[in-house]
Amino acid sequence: MSSYHFYEAQKKDSEEIFDILHHFEKEVAELNYPKIDPDKLRSRIFYFLENGKILMVKNLDEDKLVGLSVMHNTEYLWSKENILNVQVIYVLKEYRSLGLFNNIMKTIKTQSNGKAIHLSISTKLIASKLLERVGFEQMGGIWRMK
Repeated sequence: MSSYHFYEAQKKDSEEIFDILHHFEKEVAELNYPKIDPDKLRSRIFYFLENGKILMVKNLDEDKLVGLSVMHNTEYLWSKENILNVQVIYVLKEYRSLGLFNNIMKTIKTQSNGKAIHLSISTKLIASKLLERVGFEQMGGIWRMK
């Protein structure tokens, strides 16, 4: 079994983050999302490094970034109560496992400091049972009109 290191990204990690998010774009090409604008993506990476958190997951056996989660604290539209908004959870396909997912979720829960956690899935992934198992309640969905 591989060993993994979970840590908070720093500015020096920005190119690794860019590369794995670019890989994510290729994996979901069939969804017809707009192509990555490199300058915009780099800008958003720096935004989250400064105003949120990017959790890195490195496979220590291969010294390779295999996953990440991008999150930030925000407020409900109608309230001053804080929530942790998870923008992305992504793990390279060949490294996905229930154990790795559970460890990522433990880290996200720690980051929430007891606040509610919001997670949206916009990749057509059906993960209801998995998310319910770790404590999420389905509150709706994402809809897109072309």
